[in-house]
Amino acid sequence: MSSSVVYFVVLFLLTFVGIFVNPESWGAWGRLLFKISLFGGISVMLYRLWSEYQDETEEDESEVPDEQQLTRNQSPFFDNQAALFSRALQKNPEVMDLLKKQFSVIWNLILPHNGFLLLMLPKREIVLLHKIVRNDIFRSPKNKPIPVLNLIDSAQGFLVENHVQNGSNLIPFYVPQSYVPRSFLAFRTELAEELYLYWLFDAELADFFNEEDRATLNKINDLTMTYLSNVLIMEKLKEEAHEKSKMLELMEEVASTKSLRTAVERFCDFLVHEFQASKLTIAFRKDFDLNQARGMVFYAIGKEDPFKAGTEFVLEEGLNGWVILKNRPYLLDDIEKGEYFVPRFSRQEKTNYGLRAFLSVPVEYQEQAIGMVTLEDEKSGKFKTTDKERLQRYTALFSNAINRLIYEKQVGG
Repeated sequence: MSSSVVYFVVLFLLTFVGIFVNPESWGAWGRLLFKISLFGGISVMLYRLWSEYQDETEEDESEVPDEQQLTRNQSPFFDNQAALFSRALQKNPEVMDLLKKQFSVIWNLILPHNGFLLLMLPKREIVLLHKIVRNDIFRSPKNKPIPVLNLIDSAQGFLVENHVQNGSNLIPFYVPQSYVPRSFLAFRTELAEELYLYWLFDAELADFFNEEDRATLNKINDLTMTYLSNVLIMEKLKEEAHEKSKMLELMEEVASTKSLRTAVERFCDFLVHEFQASKLTIAFRKDFDLNQARGMVFYAIGKEDPFKAGTEFVLEEGLNGWVILKNRPYLLDDIEKGEYFVPRFSRQEKTNYGLRAFLSVPVEYQEQAIGMVTLEDEKSGKFKTTDKERLQRYTALFSNAINRLIYEKQVGG
């Protein structure tokens, strides 16, 4: 028996006692205590019923997906629809408000017993954005398969089923034995490839939902899709504008400098803010000579190791030198992995000092590599292809400034 039924029975009994029990013969204090007890009991039961009702209709949201996790793929951020949508949910309250309003409109149209709004991300990761459900029957679907989503996909994105035989298995949102859905109505909003919203509603009764509501729900879905498509376009434009603004800021910072050291320091400040790596190193061929087989660390910041500014190294003996010798970027998830130890600078190294992720791009001068910019991190897999592309773009601007400064340095003696 549910708690709400118990509260209702107790409230009925108190009401019965209040109507049919006559306390006139109990004396003044007896009558007063009787009325206080009766009024207090009824008040408590009404409050608990109200609280139960609030719990049944409580709206609860899970965490919005993390845009940083969603950028861990091979596409630029402004082409990553899942990351853009996540940012819109985080930064623009109107987006979630719109989804809640649409959810409420649908709820009042079909009057279900429970409802859920799910976001499906690439690799079929599910995020619960919004729900209206009784808390005493709900259990989180996190890390559980949701078979009903496959049925919705098979039904071209819209499904009404009024005779569900295995509702608890199809919709695994409920505590076993506490609630079994007999009918459900669900549809899908396609935002982009591998990015969907699923609207799920169910009822404890059979033959609950009407197929005739489909036309109205499709109109609501079309309006939602149009709005969210515009949101994604706006987020993409804002991200592109932000990236161009950063590029312009960097160009102004390094192009206005009169010394090589100042240019390097400003560039490093920019990279520290952009990447938050454990270690940042910039090195050049010794004496800025394209024929030199040795390099020298010009600037290093972050985790302590022996390779500080002024340290020389042989280019062919480690990863950083190879970047310069081969004039190509290197991106490694974990330099600790593998059968053989790979030194960062010198064959004499016996440890990588806890650094694992490695990303390095060359600094070009006269279409050859005269130096390199290296980011390293203690966390393996920290850098992705998108990070490499960003670092290449930033380093290209830095290289332009370096070309001018090196030329002036050489001409000036």
